[in-house]
Amino acid sequence: MVFLRHLSSNRRWLIWILALIMLVTIISITLQKNDVFRAIENPILTFLSPIQKALSTAGFSIKEKIEFIPQIFQLKEENEALKKQVAELQRYKQNLLEYQRENEDLRKLLGLKEKNLQFDLETAEVIGRDSDDWFNIILIDKGKNQGIEKDMAVITNDGLVGCIISATANTSKVMLITDERSAVSAMLQRTRDNGIVRGSINEVQKGYLEMDFLSKDANIAKGDIVISSGLGGIIPKGIVVGEIVEAQKESHQLTQYAIIKPAADLLKLEWVFVVKSEKGAAQ
Repeated sequence: MVFLRHLSSNRRWLIWILALIMLVTIISITLQKNDVFRAIENPILTFLSPIQKALSTAGFSIKEKIEFIPQIFQLKEENEALKKQVAELQRYKQNLLEYQRENEDLRKLLGLKEKNLQFDLETAEVIGRDSDDWFNIILIDKGKNQGIEKDMAVITNDGLVGCIISATANTSKVMLITDERSAVSAMLQRTRDNGIVRGSINEVQKGYLEMDFLSKDANIAKGDIVISSGLGGIIPKGIVVGEIVEAQKESHQLTQYAIIKPAADLLKLEWVFVVKSEKGAAQ
């Protein structure tokens, strides 16, 4: 303690001593294999050890602190490298999941193609939506060069999507069946009662379909499946349109109408089929 008080009274000496300790420590780290230095290292450290011991008692060892500095930088570099590895693994995982999902979608499409051998189907990817009619018009990556023409039906593994309304060389616009301008000849699969399916104009039922002109005597039940009837020659017969969720009589009591939930998820379309023709049909 007397020694420390003596050092505190003379700051100038303290600075020189600290500088000398740091110099010796640095030389000790960098020149450990130098024989000349080894010869003088022990006497110097012996001379300075009381000072270093006193400073260590105060809470730190200069030599140890200096030696720890490179370790800090090394740990920081290792930490950054590990962070990069984790990020790369996360990206790899996400890509793998996306590939698996896409593979499942393509398998479903292949299954649909094999199941509908009577149709000449063209696979297409949904590449966009119409900015002016986001929920009712989609853009696909196939067009006239692939034999796509106006009024061809578009389907998925789940059911009817809509029909082609325009085509360029390599893209086409598809109007979804939920568009209020859409009209599909359809029938109840169970009873064979016919009607016309349109996109609902009711804001509350947006995204649903309405089936009009059903006979007042038609036996309609919630859960009935609606399929295309083939009348009109645009949409082939037998494609699932949706499921009835509600049925009511018209105010004039002459006909009934039904509310239908589309079979295909029209908000999550990624891959579709264009029905180019029915095999064996007259071209």
